[in-house]
Amino acid sequence: MRQRSWLVGSLALLCILAFMMTVAVAEPKRGGTLRVAYGNKISHLDFHTAPGYEMMWVAMNIGCGLVNITPDGQFVGDAAESWELSDDHLTWMFKLKDGVKFHDGSAVDANAVKFSIDRLMDPETKSGMRRFYAAVKSVDVVDPLTVKVNMKEPYAFFLHMMAGYRTGLVLYSPDATAKNELKARKQGKAGAVVGCGPFQLVEWVPNDHLIMDRFDGYHVKGQPHVDRVHIRVIKDPVTQMAAFKAGEIDFIASFTPEHVDTLKKQNPDAVVMSGKETTPMVAMMKITDPADGKKMSKDRKPHHVFGDIKVRKAVGCYGMDREEIVKIAFKG
Repeated sequence: MRQRSWLVGSLALLCILAFMMTVAVAEPKRGGTLRVAYGNKISHLDFHTAPGYEMMWVAMNIGCGLVNITPDGQFVGDAAESWELSDDHLTWMFKLKDGVKFHDGSAVDANAVKFSIDRLMDPETKSGMRRFYAAVKSVDVVDPLTVKVNMKEPYAFFLHMMAGYRTGLVLYSPDATAKNELKARKQGKAGAVVGCGPFQLVEWVPNDHLIMDRFDGYHVKGQPHVDRVHIRVIKDPVTQMAAFKAGEIDFIASFTPEHVDTLKKQNPDAVVMSGKETTPMVAMMKITDPADGKKMSKDRKPHHVFGDIKVRKAVGCYGMDREEIVKIAFKG
């Protein structure tokens, strides 16, 4: 992926992880319940502000965005049918699919896209994702199915921000947001958490479980395949493995590498999913100096060494032995 010398700012390592589950069969059967174990609790259900892997895995199933990213790093449309970037790299034009609906029946239109991006960027929302959208100047509604995103400056990672783990744009229903208080959405109250994804929220009991059912009005024909996803919070890996062996759960998310050998011994038929199947990743290195010489200054300038793209590539791309990291830290 190309990087450009104007990618400067405070030091940040951005990992974009897309949570994807694949089944290696030609024609997946429809129906049934997928029972999933989470190692950590879900903090709350306001998708623009809640932290953690677990929240985003739920958000990316209940919610939809403009674009998605495939395991091999390709961008594909979600609510967006197509998009274009202007020659000066300052304007993104998104054409939306016709007929996409939120779970409450309201339309996923340009107004909903503008509402969602504006809410995420509003300082009052206090979203941890806001800083990744700092290059966005404004959002305009061109017509019901066309939305224009105006940039302050060219930004090579814009589509990654829209599509990827944690920074990914989750579209909000303006109608549902107006009808329900923020507290109700955070608490997962029925009707308050409304998305446009393949599943809709049925029940959330904090620190215990979350249930979501297939949304029959989902815009991708034939999906999802399962009727229900039942998520249980099981913090102890040993307890997770015992539940898996007993047939109480089907899938363990974020399984720790040090327990993989034990899991395989207990369950020889278990499939350990890794690599492109599960975690497309992008790392972005941004290192700067304070423009005024003061250590903690927010006014930044290109770093006197790492402002050079060749140096960043040498350290970030070629200076790491990835095979050794996989072998030792992730046990292969």
